[in-house]
Amino acid sequence: MGMKDKIIAKVFRYDPSMDKVPYYKEYEVPWQEDESGFMTGLQVLHYIYENIEPIVYDYNCRGSICGRCSMVIDGKPVLACYTKLKPGLHIFEPLEGQPIIRDLMIDRKPVMQKFVETEVAKKTVNAVEKSEDIDYDLYWNTLERLNNCRECMLCYDVCPALKVGGKDYVGPGAMMQIAFRHLDPHDEANRVEQAVYSGLWKCVMCGSCELVCPAQIPHLSLLQRLRDDAESQSLKPKEWEDYNFWKNRLQTSEKSGKE
Repeated sequence: MGMKDKIIAKVFRYDPSMDKVPYYKEYEVPWQEDESGFMTGLQVLHYIYENIEPIVYDYNCRGSICGRCSMVIDGKPVLACYTKLKPGLHIFEPLEGQPIIRDLMIDRKPVMQKFVETEVAKKTVNAVEKSEDIDYDLYWNTLERLNNCRECMLCYDVCPALKVGGKDYVGPGAMMQIAFRHLDPHDEANRVEQAVYSGLWKCVMCGSCELVCPAQIPHLSLLQRLRDDAESQSLKPKEWEDYNFWKNRLQTSEKSGKE
């Protein structure tokens, strides 16, 4: 079987209960071209599991809805069920910065806790007995996209603010849930204040979260909307007036290098 007839899957392997360090193992997977003209990352993993040896990974819907098959393939955070592969070498790794349960399966609880802590349930003074009409553009172009969040955590994999120790930042996914309730005309809580205290200005507005989002949520415009509304309420933290993330990051790196 030639290289053009197979996929070489280089898979991250790690069992914390047995292995001292992670390692990679290569598997030959026969090319199974169908009318689509490609195999998905999930199909490759299924083949290894069913025909070679057990490997651990997570999935459910197989249709880019549940977000559970999120991982890094060839250096990019993606949903394995929706990632098209061609014959050749492909590298499978878990999302960066998350606790590893085993192999490609991560512990999602720490990030999901951030979603829970944002108290995304709708808050009103009185129970909403009858939902009023929502502006068509707001509903379909913003709220519906936010509602389609897969909670896949791809945005957490690429967020630079979290990579440098943003402990006070809930992260892009949870912040979008706050934005969702802020824009929901039925929600009466002060979501702008909540966003500020959840680290709104810790975000560096790089747009990486938006680039990897399977739901195509417009992160940057929503973050800017939250910031604009926060400033209009005089809620912008004073220490962030002249803050330059990249300059401070460079200074921290230089300091660490000298030490």
